[in-house]
Amino acid sequence: MAKPALKRRLMNYKEAAERSAVIRRQNVQRHQKATAVTSLRTEIQRHTANRNYQMELDRLHEASLRHSGLDATALNRMSELRGLVRR
Repeated sequence: MAKPALKRRLMNYKEAAERSAVIRRQNVQRHQKATAVTSLRTEIQRHTANRNYQMELDRLHEASLRHSGLDATALNRMSELRGLVRR
């Protein structure tokens, strides 16, 4: 026995406008959520990079206090890290 085909009712102008408004609102919410996630991700990456720069700078500073001192490349990297680290 065959199933009867579902008949769709045509939408009038008001229903179509309400439906498109709902879709638009959902798109705005989705966009805001995606933007928030992206900004949080970049903020976390920036903080992680800054923390890594600070740890590397601290290691180089500790190495410079030892009697052997630092070579030229380490001194250059240390001065470069001073500019990168945000306090």
